[in-house]
Amino acid sequence: MSSRHADGTPLVSLDPYRAQILARVADRILPPFDGHPGATEAGVVTYIDRALGGHDHEQLDEYRLGLDHLARAASELFDCEIVAASDDQIDELIERLERNELPGQIHPPQRRFFARLRAHVQEGMFADPVHGGNAGTAGWRFLGHPGVWLDHSAEENLSSEPVDRGGEIRTAADAGYRMTAVPAPAQIPGFDPQAGARPPADDADVVIVGMGAMGGMVAPLLTAAGLRVVGFEAGGWRQRRDYRPDELEAAYYARAGMGAKFTSESPRWRRNDGDPTQPMTYSLGRMMNGVGGTIVHWGGALRRFHPHQLRFLSHVVDRYGEDALPDGSTLVDWPLSYSDLEPYYEIAEHLAGVAGNTDNPFVPRRSDYPMPPLRPFRKGQLFADATSRLRYHPYPTPACVNSEPYNGLPSLRYHAWAAAFGAFDDERWNPGLTSVPEALESGLLDLRTQCRVIRVLTDADGVTGVEYVDARGDVQVQRARTVILSSYTFENLRLMFLSADDRHRAGLGNSGGQLGRHFMVKQWGDVYGIVPGATFNAHTGPASQMVTMDDLTAESFDSSAGGFIGGASLSMENQVLPLQIARDPLPDDVRPWGRPYQEHLRRWQDITAVRIQPETLPYASDFVDLDPVHRDRSGLGLPVLRVTTDMRANEHRLRDFMDERARDILREMGATKTWSSGRLTGVGSSHDLGGARMGEDPRTSVVSPDLEVHDTTGLFVLSGATFPTCPGVNPHLTMMALGLRAMERLTARIGGS
Repeated sequence: MSSRHADGTPLVSLDPYRAQILARVADRILPPFDGHPGATEAGVVTYIDRALGGHDHEQLDEYRLGLDHLARAASELFDCEIVAASDDQIDELIERLERNELPGQIHPPQRRFFARLRAHVQEGMFADPVHGGNAGTAGWRFLGHPGVWLDHSAEENLSSEPVDRGGEIRTAADAGYRMTAVPAPAQIPGFDPQAGARPPADDADVVIVGMGAMGGMVAPLLTAAGLRVVGFEAGGWRQRRDYRPDELEAAYYARAGMGAKFTSESPRWRRNDGDPTQPMTYSLGRMMNGVGGTIVHWGGALRRFHPHQLRFLSHVVDRYGEDALPDGSTLVDWPLSYSDLEPYYEIAEHLAGVAGNTDNPFVPRRSDYPMPPLRPFRKGQLFADATSRLRYHPYPTPACVNSEPYNGLPSLRYHAWAAAFGAFDDERWNPGLTSVPEALESGLLDLRTQCRVIRVLTDADGVTGVEYVDARGDVQVQRARTVILSSYTFENLRLMFLSADDRHRAGLGNSGGQLGRHFMVKQWGDVYGIVPGATFNAHTGPASQMVTMDDLTAESFDSSAGGFIGGASLSMENQVLPLQIARDPLPDDVRPWGRPYQEHLRRWQDITAVRIQPETLPYASDFVDLDPVHRDRSGLGLPVLRVTTDMRANEHRLRDFMDERARDILREMGATKTWSSGRLTGVGSSHDLGGARMGEDPRTSVVSPDLEVHDTTGLFVLSGATFPTCPGVNPHLTMMALGLRAMERLTARIGGS
């Protein structure tokens, strides 16, 4: 047995015998196919061996146990060494492993080990070759995916013939992204990357916790008012050279390599109070850490809420009566109306630069968007044609992406690597490109990167500052009478719980017992369809190319026939990448490995999905608190959050209804087969809302309409945590509008004092 891989490189983590076991099993999960190499020849074992010695080192012991268990099972079932077993016998082992039916038990359970093994085989076959697998781009050649091309024409976006670039397949290295020395970083005026190691500032008026999408955006509003601001950011400040079209490492839905802090502090999850917890899963991406925040990596949909969604309790009661509300629902109206937010919606759209048009008849506007919509694309046109025939009202989704040069930033190059990886061309706004440099230019922003706030400090009069871990790892105190929490929902709530003191024994904002209550998860769903001969070419553009219809979430939509409260917006997006293809949900009649799986993957050009973005009601049963057992893996050992939530009966009925409407659309597009994704596939959704509800009454809410915590003067929360409800519309534009309004009032109160 050789201690080297087929390419001559030495084994890193596995001994030769276990490597042989892995090769036999991997080659049945993805066997040779019509002249294309199987898993081992494509370097999958090399990839897994390297991963277990690096990024996935914590899984090595589980792999050893799992592979040994397979060997024992082969001996018991077939009376032979596993490496000498036939292909049919290996297939039987995999089938039993998948069903949790092998003799004996292991930890992790057999089914979980199968899922982990299959995921690694997918990564080894379909991730960029830089990671040791996909040798000679074998996986991409099998799919017929051209790889990393970073520009596509308008004709290619609309083509009904395969866009394959003449069979030339490019890797990230071919596209100019190599694991070699990069140019020295450009100097950013006013920014000292070593500032996080300096002593605390002596004269801060305001502390911002998190210089991402919200904190970075409001920083120049505060400095323009003459306020001295210290901005703490747990990550660094990435620039173009730091982003790479690497689906495995860089994308926020795979390893999420740019969100190390978020990943190390990931909450636990249970369905109901009293249940044991499990690690949180994610239906969309994890959060990134760095100046500019996760919107550096997002798809970019920036949509306004409908007016009735801000008075949803009144809408439901007026239309269906109070008895229509599900038991346990804590639905309320917002303390602000659409007319209150509309001026700030407009400011936010022009600040960020939104590409769109006024074709959505359900949301009133006083002005057009700053830029025309993104280019049409084949999937979107077919979706728009089909929904129009069904008497719906499709429109190009407003997106924070430059369809033309805007605000000193260039226009978009259309390619599938433009969302989830970072801005290669700075073609979409984030605060790190404009707002943070503007605040630094004032001389009043002291930006501290690589610093982690761990506690908000108070006295009898309110906030006094924050405790933080500086860039050297030392605990420091920064004094200020105003603190703005502008991290993601989970971290904001966690900090409020962790900041409990003698005056706030259950956490800041929790005097009324409301902190962590009314938590809501956007319970995304997709319905897939095969349209024979469609050739969608979804690899020619970004997810920002979207078409949406709001008919089923509009005020006029009658949900009573389906027996539920709420609605959903339905959309179709571009962007298809190799690992994404391999991991998309499968029809029930397709086995998730072996030749049936491979045959399905080869049809990716004819497969599309209608994305369902549903409303989720708040419930008394759904909340977050601090986990009493589990701690973060960041070295600080602080409690992580515990999320208690499930998909309730009302939301299941809503999804049943929306699945059928999505199937109607797909059939109208020509689909001959449809299937649905799972339900509540991830508790983290990137649209996680509530927990610090906004309202007028301190007994039933945590923050005021100005986003100030009721029981802690000077503490503000700028995130989706303050949302009273969870509409079926992307929340970020409303977060921006609320933040702009709140900071306008704050600066009027304390600016220049």
